[in-house]
Amino acid sequence: MMNIAQRLLSLEWHDMVNMDLSILRIYLYLSAAFIVFIVGLAFYRLYLSPLAKFPGPRLAAATRLYETYYDVIRDGQFSWQIERLHQIYGPIVRIKPWELHVKDPDNYNTLYAGVTRKRDKDSWFSFAGWPNSIFSTNGHALHRSRRSVLAQFFRRQAILDAEPLIRQNIQALCRHFRKAQERYDSLELYTAFSCFTSDTISQYAFGKQNGFHYLGKAELDVACKSKAHSIFELSQKTRQFPWLFKLVHVFPWPASLIDADFAAVYAQEMEVQSMVRKAILERGTGCSEKPKPIYPAILINEKVPEDEKRLARLTDDAIFMVQAGTDAPGRALVLTLYYILRDPDVHKKLRSELCASWPDVTIEPGLIAMEQLPYFTAVLKEGLRLSSLVSTRLPRVAPDEELYFHGYEIPRGVPVSMTTFFILRDPILFPEPLQFIPERWLLEPQDLRKLERYLVPFSKGTLGCVGQSMACAWLYMVLGTLLRRFEMRLCDTAEWNVTPVRDKFLWQTEPGKNRVQIKVLREYS
Repeated sequence: MMNIAQRLLSLEWHDMVNMDLSILRIYLYLSAAFIVFIVGLAFYRLYLSPLAKFPGPRLAAATRLYETYYDVIRDGQFSWQIERLHQIYGPIVRIKPWELHVKDPDNYNTLYAGVTRKRDKDSWFSFAGWPNSIFSTNGHALHRSRRSVLAQFFRRQAILDAEPLIRQNIQALCRHFRKAQERYDSLELYTAFSCFTSDTISQYAFGKQNGFHYLGKAELDVACKSKAHSIFELSQKTRQFPWLFKLVHVFPWPASLIDADFAAVYAQEMEVQSMVRKAILERGTGCSEKPKPIYPAILINEKVPEDEKRLARLTDDAIFMVQAGTDAPGRALVLTLYYILRDPDVHKKLRSELCASWPDVTIEPGLIAMEQLPYFTAVLKEGLRLSSLVSTRLPRVAPDEELYFHGYEIPRGVPVSMTTFFILRDPILFPEPLQFIPERWLLEPQDLRKLERYLVPFSKGTLGCVGQSMACAWLYMVLGTLLRRFEMRLCDTAEWNVTPVRDKFLWQTEPGKNRVQIKVLREYS
């Protein structure tokens, strides 16, 4: 030890300078190697990659930061930028070093294929903060297995069996409409319908007593809306910087100071985790509710592997289900009702059809009866089209086959995407695409089938939305009930309150503009 100390003390100045120069030399070598790597990677992506032949901006082909700029710095503008790129480069555009975007509605089913053709997700894109959720499940076989367990609860008969639960929550919603009418207060639809969808999906998942009960409160709780809204506000940031979502779970309080949306998302996660934990603790004790709620039923299903019943696995899946089952269908309800109330002719025709089929307001027709109303069905289809909720692209990977679009051969394993938002607003497919025209769906059966090929608000194929039937049931039952029972009109609501300007997976208005208010004028007898 003494020898080492003596040697250190005896170091000459030039020795120390030489040490500093050696360290500096190492830094220079590392920096040079890094620069060579970056230049080499860019050269490969621009000239040697299998995707080098596809048109698109050079910067997008060279780096993912092109997307980051439009989604983070420009606050959710990448979807609109992709549409502009198609106008410049044509129907196929290279939007990232490893991803292509295609504008080809006629071949939508080729990319978003059914069970006969294997499709995977892009693992980078499907990151949502909950790695065990069905949305983030990328392997074809595992996704198919998990989807088959969940899909049974969203089949046609399961939805019909859930009518009493849906009806109970509609009655609770009507009480708030009635209260608004008595007070002559304005009622904010995003808040009202978020409370309905959150209550209904959570109670369907965990049981009437264990789910949320926002509608049972004396006043509608705006926190429900903010929780549902926050996860989508964060979606682009957390996809570009996945460590942000991990950070919030380690340091929730500091993260909430950086972005208030983190606090709302974390609060919702903890509430859902508590519901899952309770379902696991009560496993096998016997749930008397019929139909049996989703997670109690999964926990006693012997065909579901025990590894799929872990707290972390079920919590991730339940968080995603509650989020997806709250905001998107709630928005569809808001926007469809907005378009109906904005157009007096549509409102009058729809009211006439509802009153003719439902003369006694105290006797409520079932879902099947409402689905038989042709004009109501056309109104809902047009509402789903013009709502165009999913504004982001949905990449798919064909691992076992090449794909062919517009004369291009796309190698197997390459993420390829389309954007339903622009299909649903395509002026060639839907003349006057920004106008609410239910009559466009009142066609002869053969022509209707052709047009319905392009009605893809829930995507299609084996990776499409599993909750489509439930969302459509809510549209029929909620809007049918409200329009038959109440006279309503819009108030303090302008076009900017429903104008898409930002892509946050679901489109968003300008910050703070997502509100649609009505006055409830009277209740029909």
